[in-house]
Amino acid sequence: MSGLSADDAISSTVIESEYSCRCFSLDETQSMTNNFDEELVIGIGGFGKVYKGFTNDGATTVAIKRLKAESNQGAEEFWNEVKMLSKLRHTHLVPLIGQCSDCQEMILVYEYMARGTLADHLYKRSRNQTEITSFHLTWERRLSICIGAARGLDYLHTGTNQSFIHRDVKTTNILLDENWVAKISDFGLSKGTTSHSATHVSTKVKGTFGYLDPDYFYTHRLTKKSDVYAFGVVLLEVLCGRPPVDTSLKEEEISLILWGQQHIKKGKVDRIIDPSLSGQITPQCLKYFVEVAYNCLDTSPKKRPTMGEVVGTLDLALVSQRKGRSEGMIGKMFKGIAIVPKGMNHWWGERKDSGSKNGLSKDLFSEPLSDGATRPQRQFSLAEIRAATNDFDTELLIGWGRLKKVYKGCIDGGTSIVMINKIDALSLYHWEEVRANIKVHSLLENHPHIVSLFGFCNEKSELIGVYDYMENGSLEDHLFNTNDSLLWKERLKICIGAARGLQHLHENAKRRVIHSDINPTNILLDENWVAKLVHFGFSESMYNDITTVTTFSKPYGGIGYVAPEYVMHGKLTTKSDVYSFGMVLLSVLCAKKPYYYNLDGDRTSLVHWFMSGMKTIDQVIDPNLIGKIAPKCLKEFVDIALSCLLDQDNRRPSIDNVVRSLHSALQLQEAWENHFEIGAELPVIDFYCCNIFSVDDDLTIGGLSIFPSDIDDDLVSNFDARSNGSLSDSDFDELHR
Repeated sequence: MSGLSADDAISSTVIESEYSCRCFSLDETQSMTNNFDEELVIGIGGFGKVYKGFTNDGATTVAIKRLKAESNQGAEEFWNEVKMLSKLRHTHLVPLIGQCSDCQEMILVYEYMARGTLADHLYKRSRNQTEITSFHLTWERRLSICIGAARGLDYLHTGTNQSFIHRDVKTTNILLDENWVAKISDFGLSKGTTSHSATHVSTKVKGTFGYLDPDYFYTHRLTKKSDVYAFGVVLLEVLCGRPPVDTSLKEEEISLILWGQQHIKKGKVDRIIDPSLSGQITPQCLKYFVEVAYNCLDTSPKKRPTMGEVVGTLDLALVSQRKGRSEGMIGKMFKGIAIVPKGMNHWWGERKDSGSKNGLSKDLFSEPLSDGATRPQRQFSLAEIRAATNDFDTELLIGWGRLKKVYKGCIDGGTSIVMINKIDALSLYHWEEVRANIKVHSLLENHPHIVSLFGFCNEKSELIGVYDYMENGSLEDHLFNTNDSLLWKERLKICIGAARGLQHLHENAKRRVIHSDINPTNILLDENWVAKLVHFGFSESMYNDITTVTTFSKPYGGIGYVAPEYVMHGKLTTKSDVYSFGMVLLSVLCAKKPYYYNLDGDRTSLVHWFMSGMKTIDQVIDPNLIGKIAPKCLKEFVDIALSCLLDQDNRRPSIDNVVRSLHSALQLQEAWENHFEIGAELPVIDFYCCNIFSVDDDLTIGGLSIFPSDIDDDLVSNFDARSNGSLSDSDFDELHR
């Protein structure tokens, strides 16, 4: 898409909110600062000076930035910041209290940030004897600050009706309040786009040397990825404890970016870490942190992560740090280990000890996995597991499967309820299945829609996993095994949660993961009915530049949920999961399994039954849902479900599109419920209303053409090739009638 011409101040389309900016008089600002007393100066820059001030009779401390009146550029930046911060509020953005423009003054009044800037605590001196003193920041505190700043930038990029690009991300513009909460500041250079669909802003190059995105510098195309690049520099500063440019150093060390990248490529990360952090960083945490910093600095903007992805990886780094502090710190293990620049997934790819060749290693769960990732997990003794389950009391049995049983248990003195997964017979196959589970959890733990692994027990030939307890069981329990039917809106929210879990596997993870066993049994529900994916024993993980795995070496998926390309060719892609999820969506709508027995006792395929012939709404959906689904919501839901079930895997939607469509369906349902009485009779509807297909393609679902021979010729003629085969709203209304 073409860019926007935006050399002027921020777009007038800034989002509206209830917040406004207070206008102070010059007398008020002079009173706050004791007539701009030099003793109250806490910062000086090219823009002017920042004073510590007091308002509300001294009860409130504020920061007052007085811009130089003679700078034309300063005036533009002044009003830019006023417009932005008057409209935006976020935990990780510095709040603007007000402004003063009396007598040609340009004064901004902010909440006071007691801890100063991030730069103050990384490599700057205290401002004076009575002001902020530089503290030594622990590694965990640095991580938390980075996460806060990243969340603030992610909000600017995606959290409003339009995107904002900060354009001057640096450690001096990351302020810290008294509780060390990071807040992004200085929005004078920021740019806003008219919509999220705009890919860039065409503008003069502005920013700070050492943080400038090279692509922006050469093309004058400012993008959100320009902020990501600058944030990558911030991450290196946090790790190395030095500024981005230091001319006092040797020539090869002047640029932090070049110096840092060279050491990362050579596997000599230990040589660039701030000496004050010695012994503080756990290996897995360091791996996550350095990888995301390195990827932010990719010369190609398209290859850089989004700020949302940066937040996710830093969250994982913090979780790893907290869990691994007692497991040993960094040291000589990093020396001499080469790092693959793109993705850097081989940090610990070389294993010194492969364990026992004839059986299970005693350290099974602390060994590096095939991608080199090791997240330390809690180790339970068999005695602890027996105590948690009352010696595997059958009264606590809540599930079972192939050679395994699942118990409800209590650990930590009864304060934590968990699920305990006990393998009854050990074999190489089960060892690999559990190993795959651990491997995926090492990449994805602590995601809100992934069941968390607490730890494991590997003692006396026992192999036991300990997971978060899911109070409401599985989705299957509530679709097929109970009379307590879920409301339609509850089903939609569960589907959205499960889709988000898949989205994390497919797109937000360090490595792409194919679940390979998506079905209602593996979608669990916590006490708040939040859906979480479980069971990664069949999962395949791959580097992000690989799209397909071909394997016949192990079973895959539940009956009826397996994608046709796997059955035919052993081919697995993320679209294989999408197919399985489409079958889940159909089961959610119809409350039927993929294969079920009809009234005549014949085994019937749900897909074939659903696709064959014209049917009315009450003939196919769960009887408990009749009269309770908004027509437009149903249309959206069926559209996405059937698109997931296309035989042609390249024509199925991405899980991103699935999430968006399900959100749209939920919004349509909620709007309908707000205007119409639930239970009102729905009009007759058939399922050839789906708007995703083009009649020019030979598309099939379950081997059946999506346009059977008996479909109305007039209906087919209404498809417009220029609209990619979509049915218009009038066509849909006609089908209702």
